[in-house]
Amino acid sequence: MVSLRDTFGLEKDIPIISIVGKPNVGKSILFNRIAGEEKAIVSGKPGVTRDPLIHLCEYEGKYFYLIDSAGWGLDDNLSHLIIEKIEEVIEISDLILFVVDGRNELTALDFDFADLLRNSGKDIILVVNKMEGRIDSEVYLSPYTVLGLGDPFPISALHKQNITELLDKVVSLIPEIKKKEEKEDIVKFAFVGRPNSGKSSLINTLIGKNRNIVSEVAGTTRDVVDLLWEFEGKKFMILDTPGLRRPARVERGLEELSVRRALRTITRVDVAIMVIDLSVGLREQEKRILRYIEEKGKSCLIVFNKTDLIPSLKQRREFEKGLKYLLAPFDYFPYIFTSAITGYNVKKIISWVERLYQVRNMRIPTAQVNRAIQESLEKVNFSKKGKTLKIYYATQVDIAPPKFIFFVNEPEAMSKNAQKYFEKYLRNYFSFTGTPIKIEVRKRSSEK
Repeated sequence: MVSLRDTFGLEKDIPIISIVGKPNVGKSILFNRIAGEEKAIVSGKPGVTRDPLIHLCEYEGKYFYLIDSAGWGLDDNLSHLIIEKIEEVIEISDLILFVVDGRNELTALDFDFADLLRNSGKDIILVVNKMEGRIDSEVYLSPYTVLGLGDPFPISALHKQNITELLDKVVSLIPEIKKKEEKEDIVKFAFVGRPNSGKSSLINTLIGKNRNIVSEVAGTTRDVVDLLWEFEGKKFMILDTPGLRRPARVERGLEELSVRRALRTITRVDVAIMVIDLSVGLREQEKRILRYIEEKGKSCLIVFNKTDLIPSLKQRREFEKGLKYLLAPFDYFPYIFTSAITGYNVKKIISWVERLYQVRNMRIPTAQVNRAIQESLEKVNFSKKGKTLKIYYATQVDIAPPKFIFFVNEPEAMSKNAQKYFEKYLRNYFSFTGTPIKIEVRKRSSEK
């Protein structure tokens, strides 16, 4: 039987510390303070965090996984799914930080949650947040002792008060585990696309586990969710991102922040999986996302999901006939058709990810590069203001994405059309499938 620790892709020997509590008690702020970065979205609106967020932390030589969980008792149509995830998090935790709001009285939800935690048998620290200005006053802590979870620990996550002291207590309760120093080759890929295109469902089908909360409600995923997944002896980091609406339809505030984070996530990965709802089709928003992926130099696989809604093979083939035109100028990104519901072609995603990762890291010997360039010049000439473009030699100087430097007589003669021509030629010649190619042009005198 697969353990929940394996479900979340966490290393066996590293302790897990989870932050739990009602909505809007400051769990995500505390998570960011301990993690040392603004990883969790923070908002005054309750219920922002839904999927568990995980971060590997180190403090005083001790390593531990920190998990930010959804709010317990959120009353919406996802509450039963959220409760299941919180219970999973509690089960795999070695230590739990139960956060309550120091500015409000305890409620029945707090007592119910305390009972659940007490029955779990886990080590628990009762954290009373929002205690700015009252950190050293025990009188304000006495109402929280009735929860029966030991001495309350006062903090102000927002104002960074008593965080270090809390960390000291945390690491005193966990063993010291030395993190492996060797660098692992972990392929990172992210699922991106418009809301409700099936990104989370595809991930769950791909890995065969209900790792993320999935719902037909558009916009369920708000934070960027990282999942470490091992498949056939190889490790992958899978990132599920919030849906990307077109700019005019993005609401300011929480949704705007989610979109920015989703776009920033693309810069962190090797391969972007562009998920498109086949029943809706390709629109301008997908083009915007593909343009951003290209600008950031990321490889891309386009996934047309929900083929179960269009079961007719004839209809899909008709759609496919016009794809080269529809996808241009991003028609060098490969595409597949999938269904997260039936599992159709979903496993092909990982095969493509591995292939695209290998391709973007290819390095071509200079002699082969120049042979290709000379052959390309036999087919076409480029000139500007009477001066013909001469390429003395070219060399690959970087990978991921592949980058080439062209040494030429007149850099101005390398127009955008000429550059696109050489990019396409090199891509086809060396099979740089699905990856942007960067070309830098430098002037070199003919005498050299």
